[in-house]
Amino acid sequence: METDVLNSNLDEKNNEKKQLSNNLPELNDGVPIAAVIGYEEQSFIPIYTDKQREEMKLRLEAYLQEEGIDVENPIDPPEFLIEVNGVPALPIGDLSLITGMKKTGKSTTYQVLAAVLLGEEGRWGPIVRTLKDPRIVIFDSEQARYHAQKANMRILRMAGLPQKNIYDRLRYVPLRMLSYEGRQQVIADYLETYRPNVVIIDGIVDMITDFNSIEESKPFVDKLMAWATHYQCCVIGLIHTSKTVPDEPRGHLGAFGVEKAYMTIETKKGQLSIFTVGTHSCRGEEMPEWHFKYDGEDIVLADEDAKLYRKETNNKISNAMKEKADEAYQKNAAKVLDLLKGNNGSMMKSHLVKLIQETKGLGQQKTAAYNLLKKMAMDKKISDNANCITIASE
Repeated sequence: METDVLNSNLDEKNNEKKQLSNNLPELNDGVPIAAVIGYEEQSFIPIYTDKQREEMKLRLEAYLQEEGIDVENPIDPPEFLIEVNGVPALPIGDLSLITGMKKTGKSTTYQVLAAVLLGEEGRWGPIVRTLKDPRIVIFDSEQARYHAQKANMRILRMAGLPQKNIYDRLRYVPLRMLSYEGRQQVIADYLETYRPNVVIIDGIVDMITDFNSIEESKPFVDKLMAWATHYQCCVIGLIHTSKTVPDEPRGHLGAFGVEKAYMTIETKKGQLSIFTVGTHSCRGEEMPEWHFKYDGEDIVLADEDAKLYRKETNNKISNAMKEKADEAYQKNAAKVLDLLKGNNGSMMKSHLVKLIQETKGLGQQKTAAYNLLKKMAMDKKISDNANCITIASE
């Protein structure tokens, strides 16, 4: 009897399912299941026809054939623009950034790099050119034409070249007068037309309307990487650091940029107007620091100045620490002598150490207390005779 009831209920449920299935609309190609049965939110996985799958496979295979990683065919390592003390920096085919606070030498840094790349010697202090045929374009969205021209002329002067146009090797393109879209378009057109291998953009925040917008920042960083890969060039973007977080580039644009860049160079201005150029982050070996300073209109290497200043600063710090330590020692020694005077000028060492640990203003650990007594004995402030401590005679 119970079995008959169960079978009857099962048949009834199967009939309900069959009726529901018959009432569903016919599935259309590519329509999500959830949408067909009436849910408001669509499924993440659509239904594909055999034809769609075949087209998908062709697209995917074409992409994998072009971009897939094949371990049987080694890929040549990237060419780098420079080496700094033997460490390669700024690879071709990738994005790099230069960041720093306002007036810390970001633009001067790329001018030095450009001069090294263009100069006959190909060297400036620790920086050595490794790129064989540099073709540089600088897109400047910040400076007026007068200052842009001065920057261009400074690069030529540093490189030891005459003040003449060398458009096949160096082109300075002002973008200040254009809209955000216009600036991006000029860059895209130039890359497609002239195919430079060094692309400097000063600064990338002027390429979009809002550097804090995820919707704008991420696609633009993707575009920078695509330009670097497609045109096999080193794209170097300049960006200020954040006002609220001084060590990090500004906004979502800076965050996405650092995340995707091969390396981010950081500039800082220190004492004596010495500028330091170092590594903020890098996927490879970090570029060693180098330094420069201004000499009128010229830029001069300041590594030795930085070393000398660092040495002098360290000596000052060391001397100040010694003076502070000696002052503390003299105060503690005076308190120990007061303890001895309160006990007729002598005391067993173990008892004195215990008092030193318990005395307010001394309160030192046991080892430190013994070391204090040892130094006082060396300075002949006290005498240590068979573990009996006495005040030394004058």
